[in-house]
Amino acid sequence: MVKITRPPAPQLAKVDAPMARATQTAAPAAAPAPARPDSSMEAARPSVSKAPAQQKLEQQLATFAEGPIRQALQQALSGALSAPIVGVAARAISGFSPAQQKELSTLLSKAGVSAKASPRADAGAERAFLLKAISDGAVGTTLKRLADQIRGRPPGNQAFSFNPMSASATKSKATAGPVDTAAAKLKAAMDDIWGTDEAAVFEALEGTDPALLPQVAQKYEKLTGTSLRDALELELEGPDLKRALAALDRPVTAAPTAPAAPTGPAAPVQAPVKAAAVAKASAADIQKNLDGIKVTSHDEGTIKRGNAVELNLLIPINVATWKPPKAKVYNPLKEAVKGRNEAQQALDKATTDTAKKAAQAKLEAADKKVAAEGDKVKAWLKTHIGSNPELQHASAEVKHAEEAVSKLKARHQKAKVPKDPVEAEALKNAQKTELDAANARLTTAQATEKSVKATALARVDAYQPMVDVPQTRSDITVDGTTVRMRDGRETAYTNSWKALDGGAIKGDSRTDVDTQLEKSGISEDRRKVLASISGLEGTFSKVNTWDIGRVSWGFTQWTLGKSGNGSLAEFMRDLKKNDSALYEKHFGRYGLGIDDKGVVLTRGDGTVLKGVEAAEAIRTDVKLSAVFMAAGAAPEMQQAQIKFANQGKISDIRNHPVAVTGKDARGAAAKGQIKLKDVVTSEYGNAIMTDLAVNAGTGMKKASEALAKYVSEKGVDPAKVKDWAADAEKAVIAALEQASRSERLTHHAKAGFSKEPNTFTD
Repeated sequence: MVKITRPPAPQLAKVDAPMARATQTAAPAAAPAPARPDSSMEAARPSVSKAPAQQKLEQQLATFAEGPIRQALQQALSGALSAPIVGVAARAISGFSPAQQKELSTLLSKAGVSAKASPRADAGAERAFLLKAISDGAVGTTLKRLADQIRGRPPGNQAFSFNPMSASATKSKATAGPVDTAAAKLKAAMDDIWGTDEAAVFEALEGTDPALLPQVAQKYEKLTGTSLRDALELELEGPDLKRALAALDRPVTAAPTAPAAPTGPAAPVQAPVKAAAVAKASAADIQKNLDGIKVTSHDEGTIKRGNAVELNLLIPINVATWKPPKAKVYNPLKEAVKGRNEAQQALDKATTDTAKKAAQAKLEAADKKVAAEGDKVKAWLKTHIGSNPELQHASAEVKHAEEAVSKLKARHQKAKVPKDPVEAEALKNAQKTELDAANARLTTAQATEKSVKATALARVDAYQPMVDVPQTRSDITVDGTTVRMRDGRETAYTNSWKALDGGAIKGDSRTDVDTQLEKSGISEDRRKVLASISGLEGTFSKVNTWDIGRVSWGFTQWTLGKSGNGSLAEFMRDLKKNDSALYEKHFGRYGLGIDDKGVVLTRGDGTVLKGVEAAEAIRTDVKLSAVFMAAGAAPEMQQAQIKFANQGKISDIRNHPVAVTGKDARGAAAKGQIKLKDVVTSEYGNAIMTDLAVNAGTGMKKASEALAKYVSEKGVDPAKVKDWAADAEKAVIAALEQASRSERLTHHAKAGFSKEPNTFTD
């Protein structure tokens, strides 16, 4: 979340950490601040002696060419933003391509210009907002959208508040009726750079009176230029699409709910079923608890790494069936950079001319290896550039426009031509005007798609295979439990160098996983499956925040996901429902909450963040990440993890009924429902089905599809499943293997799971 406010007077404190690592969890120390003027701009500050770090930063800013970027950075440093944030933004901008810097200069120049006033007094605050967004990772189209959104706001004293990772931040309107609210929610849900928020789509459609849905569809098309049905068919698929269309096409069973304001007191939307077992911590208590977390950070210098972040910003997703998949193409580059670092170390240690000459030769060879592997990554990026999210969005707009033209032509052809020549000519002219407008929209969409693709390919051409990455280690003690984390973690899926990775120092080893599984009381085969998956994912306290899961935690790595309402949110809901005291002890007292829409974060100052904003706040906050790590080291929380994983990832999937259609003994169509556990009976089949559910969330889906396909194509009788189950399991296993990552299959093969039918026992 980007929030531009006036910071308090700077506090000079001795910290064992680089400036950019400053945590935002605890409230800053209070200090007298000059009175705030009646303006959103910063009041003048008294002259103070500048710290060496700030002087160094000012010198760095002076290296920028004179222009809007340099002026905005210097102005922000004078008061609108803290020095660490300005430093992060400056470093990010230094890495922009010339074209990106030129575009940023244009955005900064336009700050404050609006139809209401030109220029506005808030121009400086708007520029600071954009710089803060850059420090949080906003680039390209996302940054441009944010600039457009902030530019439309009226001037005043209120702080600007946006989530830089959401391209769909919109102004709220207190007077919006149910039609406007539903249409806006649908637009936001299907216009997010992280993908479609299916849960929000369902909520908007299913929570709206059916009689109002035609108006919602009209409003949505007015907002987006695309019919609601077309958007749903493009953004959703399979069961999600079926559910959404069923909600949209619900019959009207009662008079429509009037969108006008109610005349009497509104009934509460939802009343609590029962009083909470444990009192919720107040904001003051939360701040006190956060202040009690001890953080010691150590600057471990800078190391050269493969440029995983740019790779994942260009292509965020990974598809197991890609040849080669992302990890296969990136890992050789990672190893080449590692070899290059070792060659540099050897050169640094060389003392004689002969040794230096030999080491220099090895370093040059290592540099060539890095360049060669970097070229392979570039080639892979070009092959899969169609998966770039900004290009996908632009291509979708082209498809929408093409469909609109096609439908318009079909409608015109079916139109009845009046016999009266004058009326016929008028109809012809009206159709031409309408078609010309649709073709113009198509042309614009095609030009945008071409431009976006060219920009993406230019980024690929400019891809630097090796980058300098600062390394920080932090040791944090939460209620007596010490955890250790680092930023700058390099994997094939890393999308932020500021993201964190770590776990508890004690009480959470591989041995602890085995011990807790033994104590859980679940069957030996279930323990074996979960232990094998944990070997891939991590131990109970393990947290990583460097991939598209945003925040991943636990021995099966539940994630907050793109919407902040992923599998980790499901775990938190389940724990709060079944053991509110345990939930409050490890999560609630630090401001980590949950509702039916996802994770909720309450700050010590009372600020409440939800969903994506909350997930992003947790993602790079060492204290909040440490809270999860420390919780995972508690034996009672470890048992809660096992219970939830056993139920959700094994029992629920094995008991899932699959609708099938085969043939009976007479050859007639025969329908039935078969549970997956009646077919997937081997140790190996259950292991990879559970693993795919953990790693990609598709284990149950892939197994169900394969089973239904087998019954249909083989024409077997659903009532005689025991006769053909063993052969069907082979087909299901083949489908699961096809959808799984090869390195995970290799891992499970080494675990010794049997492929023989009926070897898995509950």
